[in-house]
Amino acid sequence: MAEQIKSVRGMRDILPEQTGIWQNAEAIIFRTLESFGFEEVRLPVVEDLRLFQRSVGSYTDIVQKEMYVFQDKAGRQLALRPEATASVVRAYLEHQLYVKKKITRLYYSGPMFRYDRPQKDRYRQFYQVGAEIFGASSPYFDAELIIILSRILALIGIKEYRFEINSVGCDNCKINYSLKLKEFLNSNKAHMCQDCRLRMQHNVLRVLDCKVDACRKIIRNAPVIGSVLCDNCIKHQEAIYRILDSRTINYEKNQYLVRGLDYYTKTVFELKVGNEENAVAGGGRYDNLVGELGGPQTPAAGFAIGMDRLCSVLKGDAVQKSEVLIVFLDRESIEKGASVVDNSRIDGIKISADYTERSLRNHLKNAGRENVKHILILGENELVRECFLYRNMKDGSQKHVKFGELSNFFKELRDAENPYMRAT
Repeated sequence: MAEQIKSVRGMRDILPEQTGIWQNAEAIIFRTLESFGFEEVRLPVVEDLRLFQRSVGSYTDIVQKEMYVFQDKAGRQLALRPEATASVVRAYLEHQLYVKKKITRLYYSGPMFRYDRPQKDRYRQFYQVGAEIFGASSPYFDAELIIILSRILALIGIKEYRFEINSVGCDNCKINYSLKLKEFLNSNKAHMCQDCRLRMQHNVLRVLDCKVDACRKIIRNAPVIGSVLCDNCIKHQEAIYRILDSRTINYEKNQYLVRGLDYYTKTVFELKVGNEENAVAGGGRYDNLVGELGGPQTPAAGFAIGMDRLCSVLKGDAVQKSEVLIVFLDRESIEKGASVVDNSRIDGIKISADYTERSLRNHLKNAGRENVKHILILGENELVRECFLYRNMKDGSQKHVKFGELSNFFKELRDAENPYMRAT
């Protein structure tokens, strides 16, 4: 027997019993974003390496340690995207979307790649759905992103969550805070990890994102950025809090939150569900990134949802599509009944046909083993009456469904088991 090849470490397969949860969550997220005026953009997985070096930051862990970098046959240095905001900005500039609209709202979905240490709900290929708003300087845009995330959670059915929010300030605030933080950390340098000593030289704010216990203890006593924020940054942040208070959205002020990317200015936030410490989503404002990548100075803000973590939290609680198994008992039933089924299919329900000619007893036995609840049977007697025999495998109930009424039957079954589909 040939050697079996398995998936690469840090990569994984998402199997059919899981993809139903993913599809339902994605559908809710996409519909919600579109209801707020966002439009989908689809992006390449491979980008010029310089895009992430300039946007994410040369001295972030992502660029220094985690990117998948390679040279193509033309000698170009390329990277698998570790995040998508930089790619969205690149597309926004390359296609001059800023000419078409004053405020541009875009959303994306797809895989990202980081050579990180695999652990619970963290993979080297992971999936995100994200949203970006360009041309948006008002704090209402920052708040809108958080409001959107809270609405998504409500539709999915998650009740226990909190947002952690901070301001990293404008450029001047960040410079002033960096000097103050570096002065404090220098006195504790001997007790910090090697990575943080390097961060202190090149980008001291990255120290606040360290996960090493010894560094975390030191950080808890560090000065907070709120002590150096300018009046404009304070007013911007306080406006966000007032908006969220008016919507009764649960949040906490975390004055040490900085996020792991260099491009953030002013607002940063993370979303945590239940008692989980790992963020399910995060984002903030990045007013300089468009300009730094060669475009006009454009205020912007956005977020990304980690779909691996979100769907892990959902487990089996999300609504999934109803499934109906169609059983044909002979060749004539297949020839006459298959087209009736195909012409009656509707969205939001899985309708699978078994064209294998075998006894009804064996069909039912297989259906029971596969936990199929709904079965439609077509045999000689049903053909004469031009109907299917419906059997509910859970309660044993039966009834006949006329060929011409099959679409309505599917619709009623879908709506009864999936209220969200009925509402939309």
